[in-house]
Amino acid sequence: MSGLCGWVNFDGSPLDGPAKEALEPMLEAAQFRGPDGRAVWSGKGAALGHLALNVTPEAWHERQPMVDHEAGLVVVADARLDNREDLLGRLQAPAESGDAALLLAAYRRWGAECVHRLLGDFAFAVWDRHERCLFAARDPMGMRGFYYRSAGPRLLFATEAEQILAAPDVPEEVFEPAVGAFLAGEWGSPEWTFFRGISRLPAGHALQVTADGPRTWRYWDIDPEERIRYRRQDQYAEHFRELFTEAVRARLRSRGPVGILLSGGLDSGSIAATAGWLRRRNGGGGIPELRAYSFAFDELRECDERHISDGLAHHYDIPVTPVPADDAWPLKNFPEAGPHRTEPFMLSHQTVLERTFAAARDDGVHLLLSGDRGDLVAGMAIHDHADLFWRGRWVALVRELRMVAEHRRTTFRRMVRKELLRPARRTLAERIPGGLGRLFRRPWDQARVSVPPWLSPQLAELARLNASPRGEPSAAHVRGLARRQRYQAVFTPLHMSGVACTERMHARFGQSFADPWSDVRLARFAMAVPQRALNAVGESKRLTRAAMRGVMPDSALRAARKIVPTPLFDRGIRRNEERTIRALLTDTEMGRRGWVDEARLRAEYETIRAGGGDVARFWHALSCEMWLRTHGPG
Repeated sequence: MSGLCGWVNFDGSPLDGPAKEALEPMLEAAQFRGPDGRAVWSGKGAALGHLALNVTPEAWHERQPMVDHEAGLVVVADARLDNREDLLGRLQAPAESGDAALLLAAYRRWGAECVHRLLGDFAFAVWDRHERCLFAARDPMGMRGFYYRSAGPRLLFATEAEQILAAPDVPEEVFEPAVGAFLAGEWGSPEWTFFRGISRLPAGHALQVTADGPRTWRYWDIDPEERIRYRRQDQYAEHFRELFTEAVRARLRSRGPVGILLSGGLDSGSIAATAGWLRRRNGGGGIPELRAYSFAFDELRECDERHISDGLAHHYDIPVTPVPADDAWPLKNFPEAGPHRTEPFMLSHQTVLERTFAAARDDGVHLLLSGDRGDLVAGMAIHDHADLFWRGRWVALVRELRMVAEHRRTTFRRMVRKELLRPARRTLAERIPGGLGRLFRRPWDQARVSVPPWLSPQLAELARLNASPRGEPSAAHVRGLARRQRYQAVFTPLHMSGVACTERMHARFGQSFADPWSDVRLARFAMAVPQRALNAVGESKRLTRAAMRGVMPDSALRAARKIVPTPLFDRGIRRNEERTIRALLTDTEMGRRGWVDEARLRAEYETIRAGGGDVARFWHALSCEMWLRTHGPG
């Protein structure tokens, strides 16, 4: 919802010039985050800056940085707290308190332990003038960004890495291991950025910096032992509906109309239906006006979802703005639009999203909801076949495995080996103590890193040595294949990068971004229930569908399905932007730096144009080349 930055000299030496002037380059680098103003606080050897984008009613009357003179504390925050009522009561704070004021009061009372009492999307920093200590934290689902650089006695922190690069005497040197992992389609440490010396605070982590240096720790993770068990499926649906309704309600705090990115799928449809249901139940009181935005495909009819979404919107009297999408293919607006300086990651559907955000801005919308994490939390082809096996439901197990084998065009025997025998072997390896467990492990149990043939051997080696296999977060503490797959899906670094990119684009249009499916309470629920309660063969998103009965119109609920706009991507990559792509693949910056083999990369493009190839990693290569040509990082 805003932006922040700070500069601390732990030796107490003064900043370079007046504090406002010292922080000005960092503020200016992300000036798009502060349409409602900017402000700076300064003290002995420290300065904190804030860029205001006021979305909630409370934020409109709040001014940051906020100072508690008695306690010697200063806070800057980019936050929306979802448990305000609880915090107001515990802290005995005035009802009109903004979220930054609640964060400051929480830190004063509980210190670093305050993070265990917060719900919502946030990144914040607290400077303790008396102890000369800086504390910062980022929300568990990674919805807000936080970067920092600790070098000698100086600490710099900000919402964007670009802001840190704008500070005096910060070298701009590309961190090649991160580039290698990115081009390989893998991910390194969650603390890595694309610039040497600048770190990212991972989701669910806290940071404390003193004169002795920085220390980070993970303050939140799912409880791998937590289990939720009910006798009937409708009990799971009721519990889920309660959580989801609260997740939507908490994200409707806005001083103006709330926009919803509405497709024909179940994820965004659930958000729109729940928001409409809440507004109708309350007679409109306390719930802002709702507006929906849907991609409109008049030529690529197979991508159009309005025949599903329009009925839902009409049911709840939500006005819908169609956004022309047939010509919004990738690279449509390059070089005017491309990757941000902070990172080369770029969404393939950025063009149509920017059109949507512009339309919402013109309607006075400052908050947009979307269902980006819905598939990861409650969908995907995650099937707990082992559960059927251990419960002795073997007839159902055979039926499911045959259905999956047919869908994936493979043999029943291979499905048994992949979905049953290997997970069983892993389970035994987990449960048998000591060295005996290792006897049940096999080479294929270890994730391997593959690299594209056009990647240089040097960067390929960096990817092999440093990247997290398959881009998955570590889930060694999570038992059971299906539950482990769910954990890796919900917290995948790929989605975290997508969130950062999406949030940044929203901010450029004066908007805040929220996703009810990224509520931490839903993540905990999804990890605690039997995975068959969420999803089963032949019953995609069975729990979501059951929970939305009576909330989403029956016609929309029956028709809801995921439509992937692959033809739009193909239109740009394989046809319309051929000239642009060939120019990007000629005399490349990546080749000049020795990162890729240009000839092989061009050969990969020919394969893609013919309908094959690894499109995802090729898109990473294009994004990286655009990043280098646009921003020219050192």
